Amino acid sequence: MAIVRELWNARDRIAQRRDVSPGKVLSDTAIVEGGLAVPANVQALSALPGFGHRMGRRQLEQWQGVVDRAKALPDSELPQPGAAVTGPPPPRSWADKDPTAAARLSAARAAVSALAEELGMPQENVITPDTVRRVCWEPPKDATPDAVAASLASYGARQWQIELVAPLLTKALTATAAA
Repeated sequence: MAIVRELWNARDRIAQRRDVSPGKVLSDTAIVEGGLAVPANVQALSALPGFGHRMGRRQLEQWQGVVDRAKALPDSELPQPGAAVTGPPPPRSWADKDPTAAARLSAARAAVSALAEELGMPQENVITPDTVRRVCWEPPKDATPDAVAASLASYGARQWQIELVAPLLTKALTATAAA
């Protein structure tokens, strides 16, 4: 996992510096193959899918250096498997786990969708679906406009998004609570 993480991060830094898509620097498949194979040297790395014939010797040495650094990490810096997942469960399971939350989400999605259509904007630009899910899964104790706005802000919503969406979400949260 450390090799995958280090290859991923190195790829992102290189892509950002070159101003290209990360996949053009190194494919996801190559990253996974590098993590699974734990190549001992450049020759072993070059035999892996994604690192082969088109990649120059200098690039291969660079990627092998990343692999070697990952292998040398102390145990305290290794990724820990099974870390707790934060955030709400997948929406398809909400009806079984918490029908009230599912109703809140349905009402919130309908309101955001209507607003997005009215504004001629994609829904995900009006407010990210993840933010809506999080607010609907764990709404503020008192679903007042200020509390909903604070909740949206805590999830990274921009001020203009909060101004547009907070009243809609407040209505969706309070309507389902009353039902």
